[in-house]
This record gives sequence, C-alpha cells and structure tokens, in this order.
Amino acid sequence: MTKTGVAAAISAVIIAAAALVGWDTVSTPSSAPASTTALDGAALFRAKGCATCHTGPDSQALFLEFPNLSDAASFAGERRSGMSAEEYLTESIRVPNAFISPEFRPNGPTANMPTLNLSDAEIEALVSYLLSD
Repeated sequence: MTKTGVAAAISAVIIAAAALVGWDTVSTPSSAPASTTALDGAALFRAKGCATCHTGPDSQALFLEFPNLSDAASFAGERRSGMSAEEYLTESIRVPNAFISPEFRPNGPTANMPTLNLSDAEIEALVSYLLSD
C-alpha cells in the first residue's frame, strides 16, 4: 500500500470514528412534547456531527476540506441563483449532493457529505443557527 493509500485509510477511520461519536440524537425533555420544544441549532450542529467537518458560528472543524459555515449568512443567499439563504442551506442539508459548494475540497475518502435524515424541525433549527448573527 502506498503512503497516500495509508493516509486515506487513516483518514477514513478517523472520519468514521468522529461520525459515530458526533451523530447522536438530540433528546427533548420528556415533560414536553417534541413538537412544542424549541430545538437548539447549536446543539444539533454538534450532536449530528456537522461540527466534525464544518467550522460553525461557535465551533472549529477537525478537517479543512469542508466548507466553513461560520459566516453562512454572508454567502448562502448568493450561492445559487433564485434561492434564498434559507432555501440554499435547507437544500444543502436535506440533499447534500444537489449542489457541491465551490469551497469543498475532496480529499481521499471524503468525497461527499452524508445524508443525515433529519426532521423538518431539525433542519429548520440548523438553518436558523447558521444564519443567526
């Protein structure tokens, strides 16, 4: 195996381990129904594993290949013609490969973002978090 192959294999193991640690569910208090409990976008960003690969408004990513989302409000509304910032971020989370960000630099086994199967409420909370000042 070449040095590049070994590095790619190590990267894959690190990303897999980070994903297993980071992609938890965020629970809501048992005393309140989930539909009436506001979801915390910052907590979801960490719990769902987003912060592993993406720098966010209050977090630093472990990897540099992925788009920095710390200032998404400044670019999200201009990334795709005819789409608002909310629409662009919602699509990017719901269907990650619908549009590949020009900021993405694929490296080894990190060829694309996984589909996280988030609820509408979770996506809304994440988008609100990414667009907040």
